[in-house]
Amino acid sequence: MTYQNIPVNIITGFLGSGKTTLIRQLLSKAPAGEHWAILVNEFGEVGIDGALLADSGASIKEVPGGCLCCVTSAAFSTGLNALIKQVNPDRILIEPTGIGHPAQIMAQLQAEHYRDVLDVKASVCLLDVRNLQDPRYLGHPAFFDQIDQADVLIASKADQYSDVEQDQFLAFVAQLNDPKKYAFSYHGDIALSWLDYSKSNASSVLPHHHAHHDHSNHHHSHDHENSHHHESDTLRFQHEKITCYEKRDQTLCSIGWVIAGEMHFQQDTVENLAHQLKQHKGFWRLKGRLNLNDDSAIECNITQNELAFAMQDSVSQSKIECLVDNESQLVEVKSLIETALF
Repeated sequence: MTYQNIPVNIITGFLGSGKTTLIRQLLSKAPAGEHWAILVNEFGEVGIDGALLADSGASIKEVPGGCLCCVTSAAFSTGLNALIKQVNPDRILIEPTGIGHPAQIMAQLQAEHYRDVLDVKASVCLLDVRNLQDPRYLGHPAFFDQIDQADVLIASKADQYSDVEQDQFLAFVAQLNDPKKYAFSYHGDIALSWLDYSKSNASSVLPHHHAHHDHSNHHHSHDHENSHHHESDTLRFQHEKITCYEKRDQTLCSIGWVIAGEMHFQQDTVENLAHQLKQHKGFWRLKGRLNLNDDSAIECNITQNELAFAMQDSVSQSKIECLVDNESQLVEVKSLIETALF
């Protein structure tokens, strides 16, 4: 079998920026007859995003436990090679963890042994504009690394922005050292043509974009290192119907649960818990899907900026994961969640 010039895109964005929602929308627009594949990497061990994309029709390969650039190159190559050889897809989308540094991933994709196998297309970065006022985001090195690496910058969740926030995004783009093509995404939607955008063809007109000006004389100042190290510790606790995973890293901690499908939860309990977590100091994100009964489940995606719930079909295993700043907050959040749910 020949594997040649498979289009591949990196879809980046900091925690809670809407990557999985956007990928769902892109998959729904895949041309008839094409089969796409997704390489998903998450910080935690539970595998939330892979589970949420499982019904998309795409082939999914998960690389858990860190950012792809910090997981060994062998782990990244193994996952990517499996998709290529087992599926031979018409396109591959790579979704790194929200704290991933995409420059290292791009370097691997452009390695000599992939030269005729992969056709590296646009790197797309999602940005929730409301986070431009949050020093926790601005102070994290991965936040700007993702923006710097991107060919296309997407203001995600634009349906939730005020006019002032839209203007803040335009001002932010205007002072970037490296000019970007940019767009506002409403309800997780962008045109497929953005995936094939090339800086070498920057004059081409693409849908949903604002007039692009020369921003080369503007600058943005931030302090970040392209090299980085993660020394993480992962713990696993097994109960009769519940498995709990805890992960501690220098910059982030996660707590997640994989729960037997026959365990059911109350919708108001889940929603009340989400409201409490949203206000918790050091909280970054809560994401998961929990069965309410034998037929339906509630999907939740919570950040400091939003509470999003959706009703879905029941799943064989419920999963939920929360990301926080540090060890002490992990202990507090674990107690809060287990008291509410179990």
